[in-house]
Amino acid sequence: MKLENDLGNYKLKILDSGYAKQVLSFYERNKETFNPYESVKPDNFYTIDYIGLLLNAEMKAFLKGNYLRFYLFAKKDPNYVIASCSFSQIHMGDEKSCNIGYKVDSAYQCKGIATMLIPECIKLLLSEKNIHRINSYIMPDNTPSLRVMEKLGWLDEGIAHEYAFLNNTWQDHKHFVFINH
Repeated sequence: MKLENDLGNYKLKILDSGYAKQVLSFYERNKETFNPYESVKPDNFYTIDYIGLLLNAEMKAFLKGNYLRFYLFAKKDPNYVIASCSFSQIHMGDEKSCNIGYKVDSAYQCKGIATMLIPECIKLLLSEKNIHRINSYIMPDNTPSLRVMEKLGWLDEGIAHEYAFLNNTWQDHKHFVFINH
């Protein structure tokens, strides 16, 4: 898989620690937007060192074939991360499945970025791996992400009760699935 892909006005990249400054900026400016939907971060998360280690770990997992995260940049501003899309828990046995997660910069939300990004990332993933099911778990109050799943036509499989421990409590999530036919 190529580490950089051209999407017209955008570039989709798999990053290493050389991009720690840009990724740290992405997380810092979206802290209030992302944190309600994510697990508690370590105290040193918002540091160049931590993000550099995170990017190195993501690259190692990518090379092993069990994780993949793309970062989206606009060609007009190549140092500003607009969004990310990740595939985790990639299983290639009988399941041939994975989970998807995505984040869109608050300045770019509700502008069609996620509905453009997700299919492009899935196309790249499927060009390399014979994945059959991609799972998405979304908190019921995350209306923008619920709309993305609806627009993309993902199958709603109902509620995954007490799916993830967030904000010091077990949270229900809506479970959506993309099936590769």
